Amino acid sequence: MTTNVAEPVELVWNNFNLFTSTKETPKEEEVKVQGKFPEWLKGTLYRNGPGANEVNDDASTSFNHAFDGFAFIQKYRLDGSNQKIYFHGSFIKSHTYTESVKQGRLATRQFGTDPCKSLFGRFQSLFKSADPSTKMDDTGVTIQMVNKELLALTENAVGNVLDPETLEYLGPLTALPYAKTVPSEILTLTTAHVMFDEKRQMTIGYASHASSKQHWLDVVFIYDDPQKDVEKCNDDDEAKWLNGNGRFVHITKRLSDRGLEYNRRVRSNTKVFRYPYDNACYMHSASMTEDYLILAEIPLHFSMYYAAWGSLTGDIVTNMFKWNGATMPTYFRVISLDTGKEIARIPGPAFFDFHHVNSFHHPENPKKILVDICAFDDHRIINELHLKPLRENKFPSGGGYLRRFELDLNTQTCTEPNAGARSGQGAYPISHANSLVPVQFELARINPNFIGKPYRYLYAVRAVPGRLFDAIVKLDAESKEQVAIWEHPCTSPSEPIFVPRPSTNSTDEDDGVVLTVILSQHEKKSFLLVLDAKNLKEIARADLPIHVPLSFHGNFYST
Repeated sequence: MTTNVAEPVELVWNNFNLFTSTKETPKEEEVKVQGKFPEWLKGTLYRNGPGANEVNDDASTSFNHAFDGFAFIQKYRLDGSNQKIYFHGSFIKSHTYTESVKQGRLATRQFGTDPCKSLFGRFQSLFKSADPSTKMDDTGVTIQMVNKELLALTENAVGNVLDPETLEYLGPLTALPYAKTVPSEILTLTTAHVMFDEKRQMTIGYASHASSKQHWLDVVFIYDDPQKDVEKCNDDDEAKWLNGNGRFVHITKRLSDRGLEYNRRVRSNTKVFRYPYDNACYMHSASMTEDYLILAEIPLHFSMYYAAWGSLTGDIVTNMFKWNGATMPTYFRVISLDTGKEIARIPGPAFFDFHHVNSFHHPENPKKILVDICAFDDHRIINELHLKPLRENKFPSGGGYLRRFELDLNTQTCTEPNAGARSGQGAYPISHANSLVPVQFELARINPNFIGKPYRYLYAVRAVPGRLFDAIVKLDAESKEQVAIWEHPCTSPSEPIFVPRPSTNSTDEDDGVVLTVILSQHEKKSFLLVLDAKNLKEIARADLPIHVPLSFHGNFYST
């Protein structure tokens, strides 16, 4: 007698559920833990990313780009002593989100989706006279504690302030100088990645202002304490600076008392340093040494012609910029963290990047700075992040490579110590040839105790062509190799967050754990994963009550 046994079905890679909408949880709830995580691991992980890529689950309103989705904040509270994990997920109740839900359609222009059907309306959106109710204020990229409140940011001129305990929307942040326009201003792009300087107890950000006449760069230092030499204003001026001379009047109508007080506090704690730009460029992140802020001004430059054409066609925001990498360099601008003064502006090789990994002074020569970046040969990845091809598993070029740039402050020159170390391959042959480690990745993090200092290890999501993110990797910048990996069939990991073991005698840079959120593609389920940072072996996991789509960045705060 013959028994027919069904062959196991081989699961096929599928990104689709990475871009499906999730739902809120009404309140914080305990989730079941499998395994055992360290007793010392106590604190809260916050994460931010698009939780919905259409309005009210209506597929006909689907957005165009991975950067467009409504911001969804995740809160993971970990209590190692009791082996408990609690989860809460909530959409930011921004003007963009609430109006879109009310109208059943996208109410404001996003990064790559323009709801305006009128060509005249699109052209008008180039100028300050545009309807302020169309100003985008959804912030779905980063989440960080700044001046004792939780701040969600993207590249908008507006941030959003949230209650760290309840995730309640407290109102917009418009008090930064980002709201202070320049003559004939057309576009303001802010840093999505602010950085905290422990030594000076200040948060660092920047903004690029593009106008029809001149371009400007603002560097912003937000101190934990009020500053005596900050520009003062009387109560009559408050409404004017708060709503950006009418630009944000619809947004600031929903400002709570606590949100208003936060705007006042940030304004009184902030110093601004303004520099003229030859060309306003796209800059998503920066890095810092113990003494300097390092900005990489890549040759993706604002173009008035491209901006006009993009407004008429409803194109993505970055297509208002022109790639000039064939003829122009990347400029590394070095700013003193003590004075805000420019120390150097050094030309280097042309490349594109989203994320710096780390910067630090050369151990043998403090006048040399090493800058590590996840670099691409050009900016094509932006157009490879449209939702339709991603949902069809089309990601042709893959992620960037770890490249190290050496800045000499004495000679004002830039070199690549690893240039030409290997043959150029793949979609980004220059970056492959010059890479420290020949692994394509994105969303890298390091031990936060080594930010601005010599370091060895970085943790990232592997980003291979055709898959987007498919594994967590540990790369060794010293031995120039991949030294550990976590992967599982048909799972999509998120940015790995390193949490160091607190106050021990260990000097090991990788003494700690890595936190990441994993989407099981075919089951459409997500879980929080705790990995040993030394070998990326699983320590514990916690199944979540909802699935978490693609999310970008997060931060962990110990208690």
